[in-house]
Amino acid sequence: MDLDLIRLSRYPFLKVSRDHVKGLGISLGAMLTGENVTVREAAVRRIEEAVEGSPIDLKRKRARDEVERDLLSYPIARFLVAAVADPHLIKWFSHHEGERARAFLEGEDTDIVRYVGEELGLPLMPPPEGDDSGERIPRISKVDMMRGREAGRKDLWWVSLTDFLPSRRNITGPQWDLSNRRVKKGMVALERSSYIRLLQERVRTRVEEGLWSRPSVPAHPGVKELINGLRMKVESRKRRYSPTDLGRMSITRLPPCMKQILGMAQAGENLPHHARFALVAFLNGIGMSPDDIFRIFTTAPDFKEDIVRYQIDHITGTTSATSYSMPNCETMKSGGICFNPDSLCEKEWLNNPLYYYRIKGKKKHS
Repeated sequence: MDLDLIRLSRYPFLKVSRDHVKGLGISLGAMLTGENVTVREAAVRRIEEAVEGSPIDLKRKRARDEVERDLLSYPIARFLVAAVADPHLIKWFSHHEGERARAFLEGEDTDIVRYVGEELGLPLMPPPEGDDSGERIPRISKVDMMRGREAGRKDLWWVSLTDFLPSRRNITGPQWDLSNRRVKKGMVALERSSYIRLLQERVRTRVEEGLWSRPSVPAHPGVKELINGLRMKVESRKRRYSPTDLGRMSITRLPPCMKQILGMAQAGENLPHHARFALVAFLNGIGMSPDDIFRIFTTAPDFKEDIVRYQIDHITGTTSATSYSMPNCETMKSGGICFNPDSLCEKEWLNNPLYYYRIKGKKKHS
C-alpha cells in the first residue's frame, strides 16, 4: 500500500516512512547541523511533549511543508533521546509515540489499520472456520471483518493467539484475560478499539528499540546545546515531583510483593492496574500521606497528574465515602502480582501484605 505524506508523518516508525526520509537524501548529520532549524525545533518540541505528557493534537490541519517537517522530526528526536541517555526519557518518549499512533489509528480506515498491524507483527486474520459467536458476540462475515463494517453489530477482529499474548504482556485489566475473550482454533477475537490498543503497545516497543544505545554525538555546539537543554527539561520534571523519602516506612519490613512493585514504580515503569491499586492501598495502610504516595508514580511513562491524584484520593478515601482495603494474598496471587514469596509469606496465618509488614515490625515472629 502506498501511503500519502500525511500518513507517513503519522506513522514514522513504518519502513515505508523510513524509506521516504532516506529517499530525500538528507543525512541525519545534515538535519542536526544544517539550516533546517524548524525541523530541529519540531524534534525538540516532540520530545518536550513526551516529557510533559501533552495531549495529542489531532485537529490542526498542517500545510505540506509542516507535514514533511513532522516526519523529519522523528529521526532527529530519536537521536536526541538516545543521546540524552536518560532511562525515564526513553520510556516517556516511546510511550508518547505509542499514544500518538493510537490516536491517529482510531480515526483511520480499516485498510490503514490493517496495514500498520501487518508491519508491526499483529496481522488481522479471517474468522475461524465454523465460528458461531452466539448471542454475546454476533458472527460477522469475512468480508465484513476486512472492511470494518458495523451494521449495528459488535464486529470482531481476529488475531493469532501467538501474536496476541506478547502484545498484551504489558497491558492489564480483566478484559485482557483469555478467560474473558473468545478464543477459537488458536485465534483471539477483539473489538477494533482493543486491536488498536495492542498496536499502541507494538509501536511503543518498536520506538524504544535502539534508544538504549548511546550514539556518537557530532562535535557541533548546536547539537550539544540541544542535548543539554533536553537534559534540563528532564531534570526539571524530576525536581517538580521530587521523590519521596518514604517517610517512616521501613524498607526491610516490606513484603516481597511490595518491594517488587515499589521498585518497578521507582524505576519508571508502567505498573499493571492491580499493582497500582495494591501499592496505593498498602502505602495508605501503613500511614503514608496521599501526597507522598502521589510522588512515587510521577516518573511513570503514562503519568497524568490529574488522573493519578484522582485515583489515589479515591482509593485512600480522601474524596470517596470510604477507603479501600489492601487486597489479601489470595487476591494478589490471582492478579499475578505475588512476587518472590519468602518463608514468612508461606505461613498459613499470613494472609495479607499489611499483616506481613506489621509482623516484621515486631522483634520476633513465628
